Amino acid sequence: MWKSKLFLAILVGILPLLARGETYVVCVGIGKYANPKVKTLIKTEKDAKAVADFYKNGTPNVITVTGRYATKTRILQSLADQFGRAKAGDKIIFYFSGHGYPGGFCPYEMQKIEDGLTYADVIKVMSRSKAKDKFIFADACNSGAIRQSKTTPNPQPGNILLFLSSRGNEYSIESPLLSNGYFTNFLLHGLRGKADTNGDKAITAKELYNYVSSGVTELSKGKQHPVMWGNFPDNLVIVKYNKK
Repeated sequence: MWKSKLFLAILVGILPLLARGETYVVCVGIGKYANPKVKTLIKTEKDAKAVADFYKNGTPNVITVTGRYATKTRILQSLADQFGRAKAGDKIIFYFSGHGYPGGFCPYEMQKIEDGLTYADVIKVMSRSKAKDKFIFADACNSGAIRQSKTTPNPQPGNILLFLSSRGNEYSIESPLLSNGYFTNFLLHGLRGKADTNGDKAITAKELYNYVSSGVTELSKGKQHPVMWGNFPDNLVIVKYNKK
């Protein structure tokens, strides 16, 4: 058992293979928030659309929610509707890019901490799904503080793998030189094959973590460190891929 404490440039011609069962995906990206005092993010909605496009190459079951439509109610309903369709042999994936806080994600309308979309909210919905493999990918500041949050009392992810873009005291960085945020950039590179260190065309949790973590840490000059959390084998397959 591997427990980690510790997000595009597209590689043309490589497609994800999602053959074992069905894959259900919800991608959320929020750049401009309802509260004018909240800093506008530049890459986040592009991030969500890029991740959605990646998974659309292998499954029709992809929902993308961005901007003012990404309210707490809409996000939770999208998760419940989409993941409620999954069967035991399927995979479910929630991707979020936007502002975060220790213990959760910031939906579009958020004004105060009580308005937040907590990890416990998301985990509760995902836990109801019959799917065996469950993943959360989050490109959000302070996302790694899930375990230290006072607003979310020690959420237990069970068999949900959480791959979070930064430690609890860190920002998730955007750059005008990249199409996506640091984490999403390396996440998509990795899923498309760059993380495949043994050449078996299957990206495992450990391979993905090692690739993304080293890339983000180096590019950020040590200012951002991705976090992977949950109970899962190090050889858990995140995605298989193939060349056209």
